[in-house]
Amino acid sequence: MDAKEFLSQPKKLDLLIKNKLIEKQQWRDLALGITANMEGERVQSSGSKQKMAEAITKCIDMEAEIDRLVDTLIDTKREVISVIEQVESPIEYDLLHRIYIQYMTLQEVADHYGKEYGWATTTHGRALKSVQRIRERTNA
Repeated sequence: MDAKEFLSQPKKLDLLIKNKLIEKQQWRDLALGITANMEGERVQSSGSKQKMAEAITKCIDMEAEIDRLVDTLIDTKREVISVIEQVESPIEYDLLHRIYIQYMTLQEVADHYGKEYGWATTTHGRALKSVQRIRERTNA
């Protein structure tokens, strides 16, 4: 895994968690929205109950999966931050933290420093090389 992939892990996990929360809400809404039909006679009424039970089960499963993903996100962020903190250049460190931990764009970082976008991309490239060296040193 290269430096950029390594550093991008928290954002991907964060997005995955957000999407799982949406899915969980959809299952919850489905569970709450399924009601038994009380009008007229029905030969089988278990279909609605089964669908509700299925939706509730899915909601509970999603909650457990989200909890696991949050734990993974916390551990991954710690690992990424630990590597970022080893970057010697304060500017490179700050740029990496803003992009990969605070989820700022390169343009937002450039604006923060009052610099051009090209400066941000060049500094980002140098910072990625620093991270790659750190990772190669620690994995060797």
